[in-house]
Amino acid sequence: MSTVRNVIVHYHLFKNAGTSIDHLLRRNFPDRWMSYDGETPGCIIAASELARLIDDNPGHVAFSSHQIVPPLPVVDANIFPIVFLRDPIDRIKSAYLFEWKKQLGLDQPKGSLVEFIQQKFTYVRKSSVEDFQAIRMSNADSSEFVGTAGSDDEILDRACSFISSLDYVGIVDEFDRSNQLLSEYLKPAFPEFAASEVKANVLQDISVSNTQKRQAIRDEIGDELYEMIVARNSLDEALYQHARKHFAALCAKQLPVEQNQAA
Repeated sequence: MSTVRNVIVHYHLFKNAGTSIDHLLRRNFPDRWMSYDGETPGCIIAASELARLIDDNPGHVAFSSHQIVPPLPVVDANIFPIVFLRDPIDRIKSAYLFEWKKQLGLDQPKGSLVEFIQQKFTYVRKSSVEDFQAIRMSNADSSEFVGTAGSDDEILDRACSFISSLDYVGIVDEFDRSNQLLSEYLKPAFPEFAASEVKANVLQDISVSNTQKRQAIRDEIGDELYEMIVARNSLDEALYQHARKHFAALCAKQLPVEQNQAA
């Protein structure tokens, strides 16, 4: 009797610790992990296309992509989704340092954080730093990406429902604990999985709290622009707080008592 295939699917949301998770997956499954994106940065990979990719690569057990969106693919396999969410204001600073510094190979960003935000917010909800996480996670069509279809309440409800349906969610600013939870989550299906410490493509001091980071950003860009980025990421903020509660519940259920007490 053949056993049911187990498959890990990593929804690699931009600037959400995805590079670290990809390093971890590649380390554990060097010949059985696949990173797949479309030909252009703006591509979206729907669940139906992801299902074909999984079916066409039976030797692989882990798939990562910046461009895949919910719902989960329907395949003859047990799917183990990995999703990390992040404080949306902290995400903006990280995206800035990546796009306007590291990606360009510069010692300093090519412009100010204010200029970066102003450029990104030229068009409403058309960038990676405006309600990006909620919009991506709200997709519910297996064949296409519906983007911002529906009211804000509907977008948020869909995104929260998807996160609530998952047996694992990671939080970027609790990466070590998320890593511990990931190990417990995958261990039954992948006994050989080792969640060793890895932090790749980290552009900010991880010892600084989100409160401190937010205050530093406010000081850097001013009160008016700060209030604007908060307002224009209200769905991401609500989703992030929802995910934190789900993460805490999963930790309480799955992690050993000493790991929860130490966190």
